[in-house]
Amino acid sequence: MRHGFCSPAPGAFRLIRCVAAAGLLAWLMLVLSAPVVMAQTVPSPLSPPGTTSPRASFENFLRNTDAFIALHRANAPVNEQNTVLRAAVESFDFDATPYAASISKQIERVLMTREILARAQMPAASTIPDAQAVAANDIAHWTVPGTELRMARIDGGGDAGAFRFDARTIVDLELDYHQVRDLPRRDGRADAFAEYLRDSDRSGATEDTIATRLGGVRMTSPRNTLEAFMANMNAAYAIAMAAQAAHDADPPAITREQARIAQAKADNHLRQASSVFDLSQVPAVLRRDTGIEAALLLKEVLDRMPLPRIDTIPNAVDLADLEPDQAYRWRLPGTAIEIERMQTGPDAGNFLFDANSVALLPANYEALKDLPYRAEESLALSDFHAAQVTPGFYEFYASTPGYLVPSAHILGEVVERLPEWLFIVISGQTLWQWAGLILTLGALAMACWGVFRVTDALARRFAWPPFAWLAISAPLVSAYFVRMAALFLDVDINFTGMALRYLLFAAGILELAFYVWAVWRLFRAIGTTILASPAMSGRGFDASLVRLLSGILAVATSVGVAAFGLQNLGVDIVPLLAGIGVGGLAVALAIRPTLENLIGGLILFSDKPVRVGDFCTFGGMSGTVEDVGIRSTQIRAMDRTLIAVPNAKFVDMEIINWARCDKMLISSVLGLRYETSDDQLRFVLVRIREMLHAHPRIDNDTIRVRFSDYGPSSLDISLRVYALTRDWNEFHAIKEDVFLRIKQIVEGSGTRFAIPSQTLYMTRDGGLDAERAAQADAEVARWRETGTLPFPRLTPARMRELEDTLAYPPEGSSEWAQARAREGQTAEPLSTPETDTAESGDRKA
Repeated sequence: MRHGFCSPAPGAFRLIRCVAAAGLLAWLMLVLSAPVVMAQTVPSPLSPPGTTSPRASFENFLRNTDAFIALHRANAPVNEQNTVLRAAVESFDFDATPYAASISKQIERVLMTREILARAQMPAASTIPDAQAVAANDIAHWTVPGTELRMARIDGGGDAGAFRFDARTIVDLELDYHQVRDLPRRDGRADAFAEYLRDSDRSGATEDTIATRLGGVRMTSPRNTLEAFMANMNAAYAIAMAAQAAHDADPPAITREQARIAQAKADNHLRQASSVFDLSQVPAVLRRDTGIEAALLLKEVLDRMPLPRIDTIPNAVDLADLEPDQAYRWRLPGTAIEIERMQTGPDAGNFLFDANSVALLPANYEALKDLPYRAEESLALSDFHAAQVTPGFYEFYASTPGYLVPSAHILGEVVERLPEWLFIVISGQTLWQWAGLILTLGALAMACWGVFRVTDALARRFAWPPFAWLAISAPLVSAYFVRMAALFLDVDINFTGMALRYLLFAAGILELAFYVWAVWRLFRAIGTTILASPAMSGRGFDASLVRLLSGILAVATSVGVAAFGLQNLGVDIVPLLAGIGVGGLAVALAIRPTLENLIGGLILFSDKPVRVGDFCTFGGMSGTVEDVGIRSTQIRAMDRTLIAVPNAKFVDMEIINWARCDKMLISSVLGLRYETSDDQLRFVLVRIREMLHAHPRIDNDTIRVRFSDYGPSSLDISLRVYALTRDWNEFHAIKEDVFLRIKQIVEGSGTRFAIPSQTLYMTRDGGLDAERAAQADAEVARWRETGTLPFPRLTPARMRELEDTLAYPPEGSSEWAQARAREGQTAEPLSTPETDTAESGDRKA
């Protein structure tokens, strides 16, 4: 008889064979059905998961989240994990969550929700409202029994009618998970959220790591701000203390380079913690140190007081209804420390500890520093995720060099070997810090003195423009030394508190003074370079203008640099400028004459009625202008005395600038005796005109010789001609020659010059020279008969005939005999030589 697959067989062999056959059959059925099960588990991307009721959304979440966990643990392909993850995320209203996080944060929230549900009593499916119940009872929300996880119906948009975990539930997930994470899961499985966090650490940088490196601290609510501050302070303390202990071990457990890397991480966390303070009221130069000290002091205060429950601190959902410009404050219970919503500036919309809280922190620390730190048992009561204490963090930072891992630096090693008495605190700083201050100031003074001594010695020794520019480096290098010294005292010696503020303010003032000094030297170098140009006279009018403008620009730039620097140091320059304005008005009234002279100098520079080197006449005096300064004009008088005329007075005078004339006027009135006949008078007039037309240094176009008036005792002839010269000595020589020739003409006509006097002479009058009078009368008669009587003026032909026919210099003179011996004569020009070039072509030899 043929036996079947499970036919009886003798003894134990038959039993074993039946059991094996049953196991093999079961394994085959499992293998064949596995793809079908997986196909049912993985949702299709083309069909959205059901969220039309709390039941559908809740079951969709459980099914897809469990599938995601299984695939993740099995290292399934990412596209398979992503499909179920997308379906699970559909059960969350991330769109309504303020400041919705990235995909990594969404995964964390999905897993946290699953872990909370894994520790709760799951409701029966029949107790969860389905689509029919929702429609019949108009259900808008449903809460998972025994939890605070709530699903709410979306009322508008493309997802209207869908039920999803609402924004408040999502925001509070971290707190809810923190409360139940120590409870065991009901199914006994491992915590999937904890596994994910471990895996994410291995897979690369997390979102929190990236945000920390890039300076991003989430401050979207008072809760976020406080938690971010606590977490960063705890991280900085833990990293620094661990690295310090490891490096101080014997032998060291880590290298110096590793200790410095750890210090950089701790410094970064400390910087993140200090970013939660409103430092807008703190001078820019003090913000870094003020922020770090505020962080350390606030942590000391918080570590000594009971923390509020985390759920009593407003989160982003609680404040979601605030208007964009609506102010909001939250006060830490039992203190005056407040977190304020910033309205303006780069932190607008963020919640920061306000400026008043920053100012109160030193006093708060002094009031609480004798209290013990918070007990570890009270940490769980607050539900804070980062409520650990950091004992002695502030004292450690304030009494050591400015490194969170001091032993990783040479200065830190030196300080660790100092005797204990050098760590005595005086006025908030240790004795070794005060000693470091004295040594640093001494080295700074020597360095600045050496720089000025070398550069100024070179500038004095070599009167060359590049060395004037080199002198600028002295204050600039000194300012750099001041900054480096202040940075050393701040970062390395690590001054803190009010001593640091005074120190940095004094260093800022000194550095600013050096910068102002550099500005003065800069404009002086610019002026020196311009004046060194070959085209620029060192004492010319333009040179004075360069000096004046360089001084004005130096003052204006210095005021601007000083105002900017003082504002950067925290000095309110508005009242300062107002005070300077009022004081300036008073000073202006007191120094009104000086200001008038300054304005007068500017007018002289702009109008240029005279130039340096010009000969001028002013107020009855004459002289050569030697300098036009800011306050006065220096004039060398004819007697070689130097006259200083205030600019305000000089500019109002009638100034005759002889250097501006192209020709020099010879003007005189000749008085002839009344006995002179008409023809004699005509003879004299004609001969004088002929002489002037014939003279080579007289401008023919300007000759005017006329019988002009009957004087009290003479017949007046007006003489007005221009000499072709601009040299003072030559002008008087020409004038002398003309007057001598006129004297000869008058005497040759037989008449005489009248004596302008009222004196009566009792003498016998010899009368006129009858012979010469007859000759003059005959000559005039001849002119009349021939029609050449030269009245009212000489004919053009006669003028051309007479032009330059007289010998000048006069015949018989030394200059006439020595062929222009005037080159050896010292001239007294009325202007600088370069102004004479334009007229040199007009002169006649």
